[in-house]
Amino acid sequence: MGVRASEAVKVEINFAPDVFVTMQMIGLYGDKLEREMRKATAVDLFRRGLLSIGKAAELASMCLADFMEILRVNDVPVVDYTIENFEKDLETLEKVKQ
Repeated sequence: MGVRASEAVKVEINFAPDVFVTMQMIGLYGDKLEREMRKATAVDLFRRGLLSIGKAAELASMCLADFMEILRVNDVPVVDYTIENFEKDLETLEKVKQ
Protein backbone atom coordinates (compact mmCIF):
# COMPACT_ATOMS: atom_id res chain seq x y z
CA MET A 1 0.00 0.00 0.00
CA GLY A 2 1.88 3.07 -1.25
CA VAL A 3 1.31 6.69 -0.40
CA ARG A 4 1.98 9.49 -2.85
CA ALA A 5 4.48 12.07 -1.63
CA SER A 6 1.86 14.82 -1.93
CA GLU A 7 -0.66 13.09 0.34
CA ALA A 8 -0.79 13.78 4.07
CA VAL A 9 -0.87 10.71 6.27
CA LYS A 10 -2.81 10.67 9.52
CA VAL A 11 -1.38 8.70 12.45
CA GLU A 12 -3.52 7.85 15.44
CA ILE A 13 -2.11 7.32 18.93
CA ASN A 14 -4.07 5.78 21.78
CA PHE A 15 -3.31 6.90 25.34
CA ALA A 16 -4.41 5.35 28.59
CA PRO A 17 -7.22 7.53 29.98
CA ASP A 18 -5.24 8.59 33.06
CA VAL A 19 -2.25 9.60 30.93
CA PHE A 20 -4.49 11.62 28.64
CA VAL A 21 -6.15 13.36 31.61
CA THR A 22 -2.71 14.23 32.99
CA MET A 23 -1.66 15.65 29.63
CA GLN A 24 -4.83 17.74 29.51
CA MET A 25 -4.14 19.01 33.03
CA ILE A 26 -0.73 20.32 31.94
CA GLY A 27 -2.24 21.95 28.87
CA LEU A 28 -1.41 19.33 26.24
CA TYR A 29 -4.52 18.73 24.18
CA GLY A 30 -5.76 19.46 20.68
CA ASP A 31 -3.34 21.26 18.38
CA LYS A 32 -0.85 21.85 21.19
CA LEU A 33 -0.63 18.10 21.85
CA GLU A 34 -0.11 17.43 18.16
CA ARG A 35 2.72 20.02 17.98
CA GLU A 36 4.44 18.58 21.05
CA MET A 37 4.18 15.02 19.71
CA ARG A 38 5.60 16.13 16.35
CA LYS A 39 8.52 17.93 18.02
CA ALA A 40 9.29 15.05 20.40
CA THR A 41 9.18 12.50 17.58
CA ALA A 42 11.32 14.66 15.29
CA VAL A 43 13.97 15.25 17.98
CA ASP A 44 14.12 11.55 18.84
CA LEU A 45 14.34 10.36 15.24
CA PHE A 46 17.03 12.94 14.44
CA ARG A 47 19.04 12.06 17.57
CA ARG A 48 18.98 8.37 16.57
CA GLY A 49 20.11 9.23 13.04
CA LEU A 50 16.89 8.02 11.44
CA LEU A 51 15.90 11.39 9.93
CA SER A 52 18.01 14.13 8.44
CA ILE A 53 17.82 17.50 10.15
CA GLY A 54 15.73 18.85 7.26
CA LYS A 55 13.19 16.04 7.39
CA ALA A 56 13.05 16.23 11.19
CA ALA A 57 12.36 19.98 11.02
CA GLU A 58 9.66 19.28 8.45
CA LEU A 59 8.10 16.63 10.71
CA ALA A 60 8.14 19.13 13.58
CA SER A 61 6.50 21.72 11.28
CA MET A 62 9.30 24.15 12.05
CA CYS A 63 11.82 26.13 10.07
CA LEU A 64 15.36 24.74 10.26
CA ALA A 65 16.64 27.50 12.56
CA ASP A 66 13.82 26.95 15.09
CA PHE A 67 14.33 23.19 15.01
CA MET A 68 18.06 23.64 15.60
CA GLU A 69 17.18 25.69 18.68
CA ILE A 70 14.92 22.86 19.91
CA LEU A 71 17.86 20.48 19.45
CA ARG A 72 20.15 22.83 21.41
CA VAL A 73 17.64 23.12 24.26
CA ASN A 74 17.42 19.31 24.36
CA ASP A 75 21.23 18.87 24.28
CA VAL A 76 21.11 17.09 20.92
CA PRO A 77 24.17 17.92 18.79
CA VAL A 78 23.34 19.26 15.34
CA VAL A 79 26.56 17.79 13.96
CA ASP A 80 28.20 14.60 15.16
CA TYR A 81 31.84 15.19 14.16
CA THR A 82 33.92 12.50 15.83
CA ILE A 83 37.67 12.14 16.25
CA GLU A 84 37.50 9.40 13.61
CA ASN A 85 35.93 11.89 11.18
CA PHE A 86 38.69 14.37 11.97
CA GLU A 87 41.43 11.77 11.40
CA LYS A 88 39.91 10.77 8.06
CA ASP A 89 39.77 14.42 7.04
CA LEU A 90 43.44 14.83 7.97
CA GLU A 91 44.36 11.77 5.90
CA THR A 92 42.44 13.17 2.94
CA LEU A 93 44.18 16.53 3.28
CA GLU A 94 47.58 14.80 3.34
CA LYS A 95 46.73 12.91 0.14
CA VAL A 96 45.59 16.11 -1.55
CA LYS A 97 48.80 17.90 -0.59
CA GLN A 98 50.94 15.21 -2.30
